[in-house]
Amino acid sequence: MSTLSPVRQAAHPDGVAETTPAPSHDSALPQAEVRRALRISTYEAAVATVHISITGVIGGSVFLTGFALLLGANSFQLGILGALPFIGQLFQFVGAYLEERIGNRRGLVLYGALAGRLIWALLLALPFLSFLGGAQIAVFFVGLACSYALNGIAGNAWLSWMSDLVPARQRGSYFGMRNTVAAIAAMATTFLAGRALDVARAQGQEMLGYAVIFGVAVLAALGSAALVARQAEPPLQPKGQVNLGEMFGAPLRNPPFRAFVFAATGWAVVTGVAAPFFNAYGLNTLNLSFSTLALQAIVTSAVSLVFGPLAGRLQDRYGDRRVLLVCIVGTVLLPWGWVLSTPQNIIPLWLTSIFSGVFWPGLNQGLANVLMERSPAEHRGASMAAYSAVTGVGTLVAGLLGGLLATLLAGAQVAIGPAQISGLAFLFVLSSVGRALVATMFWRAL
Repeated sequence: MSTLSPVRQAAHPDGVAETTPAPSHDSALPQAEVRRALRISTYEAAVATVHISITGVIGGSVFLTGFALLLGANSFQLGILGALPFIGQLFQFVGAYLEERIGNRRGLVLYGALAGRLIWALLLALPFLSFLGGAQIAVFFVGLACSYALNGIAGNAWLSWMSDLVPARQRGSYFGMRNTVAAIAAMATTFLAGRALDVARAQGQEMLGYAVIFGVAVLAALGSAALVARQAEPPLQPKGQVNLGEMFGAPLRNPPFRAFVFAATGWAVVTGVAAPFFNAYGLNTLNLSFSTLALQAIVTSAVSLVFGPLAGRLQDRYGDRRVLLVCIVGTVLLPWGWVLSTPQNIIPLWLTSIFSGVFWPGLNQGLANVLMERSPAEHRGASMAAYSAVTGVGTLVAGLLGGLLATLLAGAQVAIGPAQISGLAFLFVLSSVGRALVATMFWRAL
């Protein structure tokens, strides 16, 4: 499943999505079986990341945005695109419920993720189905929503599975190594897919280019499923009958957990309001190629290879709270790299790419670690699902609000010193201000 997690991995173009499940129970499996399962999971991270990097199933991607634009998406519809991950976050609650009822996490991960990813075998054909006319974008959103829902079910089960599989004393080193493997795979995939699309566009074959890269993503999904099927799962006793109200409400009655959830929901809003529009702004306003946008993502991933493991060591030494707060504050100015860039000068954007690799790994790892620390032990799966459902509402609100504001501000323009703020750039400024405000929420909640 690679980097699936209940944390909304806001892998905006000013950030990377790498998460680390935190505390784990000691596995009931023999040590040899545990080592084999962890080795398989590392291989699976590389394969699954090929699919994730192309389709943007976690946090979006330039290819997902470009595909939506190819199908005729407008600014408001791009906002809807950013809101759709809410479906996946909501369905993590379904995953937790099924986990409690049947206890087979590997089955949920295997069949949920495979079904969700194979939907792309249908979506890649949409540009060729011209008879659908304006319905193409609607079919795309419906298919993508189904994909998010199935992956949400699988994601919750995967995190619970890995939390029990990885010994607590090894989680920092193991997930640091696993995320490094995934980041390398992401860099290679993003670069090659970007180059392929640019070549296809130059030859007037953009639709075929998307079909090829999404076809590769589907093949990667099959490879990932084959590896997941071979990975051992610590036994989990199903509970049979489950009280849904108690399952969802019990974690939220825990004050420390509730405070963290509300702060994280605010974070989902202030980052999500701009997230769907970064790549669209790069393509349409800054006139960047797919290769350039892909290279910026690669720069971020390369920097994160250094700072991801470093963040993990700092968290172990100084605690999640301090490192998380520093990383949150560090992301406040990142959207300004887009605002200050022009088609003639994108140096500020390169700086955003570099510092995203510095701060986002620690932020994402910190959110995941605090989530597991604050989750009541007796409601682990339900706590993660409740977190995802509530923060998912923030994702939904952010996407719809961002789409509405993008439409209303399309013709607006303001000069602040040498900077010209126009159109979508207003959302980036709004996100920057919002991040500073939410940082104070985290200061009180952590």
